[in-house]
Amino acid sequence: MDTDNLAVYSLIEQLRGYGRKQFTGKLELHSVKDYKWSVYYCHGRLVWASGGAHNYRRWRRLMGQYKLQIDFNKISFRTIDEIRLWDYQVLVILMKRMVLTREQITPIIEGFVQEVLFDIIQCAANEKITYYCDFEDEITPVISLIHAEHAIDQAHQEWLTWRKAGIADFSPNLAPWIKRPSQLKEEASELTYKTLITILDGRRSLRELAAWMKKDLLNLVQSLMAYYHRGMIGLVEVADIQSPISALSLNESESSKDDSSRLTEKRKTQKNIPILSRPLIACVDDSNQVCATIEQIVTGFGFGFLGIRDSINVLPLLVENKPEMVILDLVMPIIGGYELCTQIRRIPEFKDTPILILTSNDTLFDRLRSKFVGATAFISKTAGNEKIGEQIQRYLIPSNNENKEPSPINFNSSETSS
Repeated sequence: MDTDNLAVYSLIEQLRGYGRKQFTGKLELHSVKDYKWSVYYCHGRLVWASGGAHNYRRWRRLMGQYKLQIDFNKISFRTIDEIRLWDYQVLVILMKRMVLTREQITPIIEGFVQEVLFDIIQCAANEKITYYCDFEDEITPVISLIHAEHAIDQAHQEWLTWRKAGIADFSPNLAPWIKRPSQLKEEASELTYKTLITILDGRRSLRELAAWMKKDLLNLVQSLMAYYHRGMIGLVEVADIQSPISALSLNESESSKDDSSRLTEKRKTQKNIPILSRPLIACVDDSNQVCATIEQIVTGFGFGFLGIRDSINVLPLLVENKPEMVILDLVMPIIGGYELCTQIRRIPEFKDTPILILTSNDTLFDRLRSKFVGATAFISKTAGNEKIGEQIQRYLIPSNNENKEPSPINFNSSETSS
């Protein structure tokens, strides 16, 4: 038995052992590279797992299948332990408020457990892992009990398949990017080139790409390996996203009494605020000033805002964030507004999404062409914010809307000449 197999076997036996001993508590694992995972048991069953390189990315991706926009600023936690286990506690809140059922949450938990176990096993094949057992750190309430041995065997089998495919050293948390675009353009088909040049930007991990493209992860990685081994595609580590609850972090040096008082006060002020956030509006424009202007208008109506300044990243970001409206600049570098609008309409999820064309090219031809490519409305930048506000009201706000109208903002700037 080779060294990495021996290390993996030792790890798996360690994980199984806690199940056989009917362990309740937390098993904390540390790698040499300073990754940390937490695996929670309840009477020998698995109830939760978290940590690793992409803890927050994992949360966003696995929750994304339910298309929920959760405003973490409107969630109050009662204790420091709940903040520490925010990812699990949000699932508890969603279940208690009947946003998701226990049956819907269970596969989410299984997804977390499966990915964490796979990452731990893959790491154990390459570096030493240390363990720490905490019998007092229990998770309550328990949403789902997962058979530990079955889950561990499944993750192990997934890693063996990964290894057999010759990609054991490639973590699914790595992000692919185009290393040699000219060579790729010469050797790949036109469709493949356009697809890869659009989606492989080094910002999304292999797992995120597979979820976005609705492809099997192993098949996707194997298809990209041909380009990787020929030097056309590179794989890089991509940082985790910022914690969605950073604003709720507590200063642990303060007394627990003060912490409790602060949490109680926060809970009082947010008692009747719903967990689901406001609708999201995306603005696609390469001008920083225009994006800032649209953001002020949109947030004035109480909506969420997503600014996209790079036309190459538009489709991945729209699919990932699923806005309820898209405000699209007509003239942009690389990919123009007409082509983007056509591509957006080809995505089933955006078949009926309002798309507002925003431009300074206010001609009859532009209006007709915008309608032809599927735009919902056409707005001239010189019309100011009132016209944009009217369109937002028309498509996203009921006719009896009483929200405050944003103050006028001037678009006539040298930066808005596109």
